Amino acid sequence: MGFMSDLYKEEKEKKKFQLTRGMLILGIVILVVIIAIIIIVVSVLNKNKPDYTKEDFEKLEARMVEEAPIYVSQKNISLTTAEIRIDLKDMLISAGGSIDPDKTKAAKICEGYVVASKAETESYRAYIKCKNLYTTKGYVDEPKTTTTTNGEEKDNTKPVITLVGEKEMNVTQGSSFNDPGATATDNKDGDITSQIKVSGSVDTSKVGEYTLTYQVTDKAGNKAEEKRKVTVVAAPTTTPSVNTTVKTTTKKSTNNNRPSGSPSITLRGNNPYSMNVGSSYHEPGYSARNSIGGDITASVRVTNNINTGVAGTYYVNYTVTDSYGKSASATRTVIVRSSYVALSGISLSPNSFTLSVGASRTLQVYFNPTNASNKSVTWSTSNANVATVSGGTIYAMSRGTAVITVYGADGKSASARVTVR
Repeated sequence: MGFMSDLYKEEKEKKKFQLTRGMLILGIVILVVIIAIIIIVVSVLNKNKPDYTKEDFEKLEARMVEEAPIYVSQKNISLTTAEIRIDLKDMLISAGGSIDPDKTKAAKICEGYVVASKAETESYRAYIKCKNLYTTKGYVDEPKTTTTTNGEEKDNTKPVITLVGEKEMNVTQGSSFNDPGATATDNKDGDITSQIKVSGSVDTSKVGEYTLTYQVTDKAGNKAEEKRKVTVVAAPTTTPSVNTTVKTTTKKSTNNNRPSGSPSITLRGNNPYSMNVGSSYHEPGYSARNSIGGDITASVRVTNNINTGVAGTYYVNYTVTDSYGKSASATRTVIVRSSYVALSGISLSPNSFTLSVGASRTLQVYFNPTNASNKSVTWSTSNANVATVSGGTIYAMSRGTAVITVYGADGKSASARVTVR
């Protein structure tokens, strides 16, 4: 009986162990299933979670508006009431801007632009289109006014050619002809007179009409052209004295053809003639004829009291006396004006930099053109708690970002961004 009792106990213990091991395995299986379910749920939730939020897109819009004034300053763009577009891709760090797609991630999938203009103050408005996720109200695919790839407003304005002297001139056959020439100015390139090309010629030995063509092209490829018509006229003829004899008398009648009128002087070009202080006076030209049409230009005497170094009114005097002792005179008024060179743009260097609290840095101002008459400037800061400015020196006050702006003459300004850490 004792032996059977032991076998029963042993069998009972074995069954108890098997039950305990089965429960453990079942528990492990249930735990694995639970973990798998959790993983699946998390995966589904993450899959449905958007990669970009409205805050991401609004952050990009804000960065574009912040970057646009810096870009305008860097490119020396003169804002007017006409709107221009600054493309987002031109403000990215890869294009020399400071918008970093790694920090402003919406820039990775969005395209857009900033519309900039200036009435009383500068205005910047950002527009973006981010696939089918977000579009700024008012966004258009083809804005009416764009900038060139380097950010400057495209120059479509032709240069202006101004003829020196008359557009139509008469020259006596057999006399000499000197082309008075022309001047050329461009809205971007300034004085481009030296680039004028002249075609055509005048043959004063042959009566007829001749055309001189003046052409010039600016750096943007805009071309201008002017023409001058030169007419070579036949030299006037005079009737020689003729002796006639009358049979009934021995008295001779002669005709000396002596002119009864005075000569005349014709001034070519502008009268009055205007010029700037420091520039050179270029005689526009003149001609003179006696009362019967003979060319006596070579006999004209020219005097003047012009002082190009001092603003004022001066006179050029022309006098001529023909072979019969008769005289004529003419006067050209010359106005020498005080020259003022307008400021077309200013820029700052550096235009983006970092300072530690308590440090300072002086910005360099560049004027365009370098000979601008008025180079006075004033300074301002967008956040005096972060950085102050005095005479172009920036003083870091506390952590943050501030935009430093310099204001020059003729409505020009430039900005730089300072980050204080």
